[in-house]
Amino acid sequence: MAGASLGAIAEAEAALEAADACVPLIRGRSHYVYLGAGPLYGMATEGCLKLQEMSITFSQAFHPLEYRHGPISLIDENSVVVILYSVDTLEEESRVAEDVRAKSAKVIGLGGPGDLEIPLSQTGLGRALEVLPALQIIGERVANQKNVDTAAPRHLSKVVVLG
Repeated sequence: MAGASLGAIAEAEAALEAADACVPLIRGRSHYVYLGAGPLYGMATEGCLKLQEMSITFSQAFHPLEYRHGPISLIDENSVVVILYSVDTLEEESRVAEDVRAKSAKVIGLGGPGDLEIPLSQTGLGRALEVLPALQIIGERVANQKNVDTAAPRHLSKVVVLG
């Protein structure tokens, strides 16, 4: 089990390094969409949330196939679509990537095709954990381009007190 954990950590680190290549791709873009299915939908929403918190940039998360039924109309040359590819639906999700690229969006593909392709080797829940560092670095790089201090996000505190 420990060997499998070390392998997953090394793979996550590799995804993190690959994600750092997103800088030229995101330059000047302002519309971000995260797509993921199954367990990767939860990770897509997490990536979306991290981008919003870290860079003060509006973004949305959707299931890849639902995205084609309306929200895709918002895609233009200012769009970046981050697709968290599922092994089981890679073919269908690849067609979504083709659709948004044809509408001038840039695609960051985690585990599948895109303008920036970040290879993934895990399957199932392991894949969800493998993408997390890459999602963090994308948010950080967008924030850097906007000169936003990610250590002190606007209107957020380290502790939330209710009452």
